[in-house]
Amino acid sequence: MNSRIWLFDAGNTLVFLDHDVVADLASVPSSAVRRAEGVAKRRYETKLREGSGHASGWDVFMTTLLEEAGAADPPSALHALKAEHARFNLWRRVPEGLLDALDRAAEAGVRMGVVSNSEGQLKRLFARVGLAGRFEVVIDSAIVGISKPDPRIFAVALEAMQVSHPSEATYVGDIPSVDIDGARAAGLRAILVDELDFYPEQPDRRRSIVALVQAIAAGRV
Repeated sequence: MNSRIWLFDAGNTLVFLDHDVVADLASVPSSAVRRAEGVAKRRYETKLREGSGHASGWDVFMTTLLEEAGAADPPSALHALKAEHARFNLWRRVPEGLLDALDRAAEAGVRMGVVSNSEGQLKRLFARVGLAGRFEVVIDSAIVGISKPDPRIFAVALEAMQVSHPSEATYVGDIPSVDIDGARAAGLRAILVDELDFYPEQPDRRRSIVALVQAIAAGRV
């Protein structure tokens, strides 16, 4: 089935963690941050699966990332990362070619929205990185008061887009039990983006968000 309604996660799906910035603030190699991210994602995943909110999950993610990357003083580095994240979201890197791919998808009549666990500043981030105006809706968990994997957050987006049935839409995210399981519980089709190959055991995963959006624009997905 070629879906014409697509919802996307934000972090590590449309905007990616800036490993260089994290490495600089934590005084560790960027390659170590990159390697540690998979472990941190799985800890965040477990935290949310146990019923915790995004805010506490964020702390677990970052603490794990710092410890796994070998930071000498994780608490101090965490403080610095929180300050920088408040100034300019650490998930700020937009893959080359993504903006053009999104524009081509829109020109092809694809309807697009965003559903993200975030801190209430997602629209501000999108304005800074060039993503503003490309989505019909941007659902930020901190604003609506519901976090993935709760299926209700997907229903908020579908209602805002006036989509009559969830099976008409496909969700794209990067964490299996948060994004994929949550979307499927809400009745959506779901696809995993796994650019750094953290989840090789997962079916129906794509290694490139740009290639996926290009395929969406061409009607091949």
